Amino acid sequence: MTEGDATQSPSAPTRDALIQAARLLFGQRGFDGTSVRAITSAADANLGAVTYHFGSKRGLYAAVLESGLRPLSGRVHQAARGPGSARDRMLAVVEAYFDHLKTHPDLPHLLLQEVAAGKEPPDVVLEIVRGVKTTIAGLHIEGVEEGSVRPGHPVLTALSVIAQPIYLTLVSPILARMGGIDLTQPEHRDMALEHILAFVNAGLEPAAEVSS
Repeated sequence: MTEGDATQSPSAPTRDALIQAARLLFGQRGFDGTSVRAITSAADANLGAVTYHFGSKRGLYAAVLESGLRPLSGRVHQAARGPGSARDRMLAVVEAYFDHLKTHPDLPHLLLQEVAAGKEPPDVVLEIVRGVKTTIAGLHIEGVEEGSVRPGHPVLTALSVIAQPIYLTLVSPILARMGGIDLTQPEHRDMALEHILAFVNAGLEPAAEVSS
């Protein structure tokens, strides 16, 4: 079924409701703390609906993460193909992350809670994350070759670039209470984005040559 189809599978609303309910409950209680019964009750679905649509609770968790990560991946690849130098496009990737997390602020927590518990992310998540990593690392390699980005390890650079919007989103409740910066307020969010872009840009900038 494509986005442009006029009709939708009769089971699609139930599937979507399960993803939305699970996303909320996984965010609040974690994977282990959320029961299938709680999810189906919140989605107004029968108890067997999770198995029918996703195979298992783990399959539903993977679908929840994919629903947030797949659009983000598309935005990253689009930014990477945009105009300007490789460094310009890396900054566009940062902006794409920050903008996506504006409407998906729960995504970093959903993704990292299982990682923090020492569990392996679902295969679909690894596939998406690897694709994003490869794209940003490729920009770094291109930037080093053209002279717009300082040399370094491409994968570590990619992680450092995306860490800024992810971390600020993750700690946004603490940031609001203790730092007086509320990312739900447009002016505060604009200020945070400007800071992140300047910070990342400075980190990517090639070191000035020392004249002899």
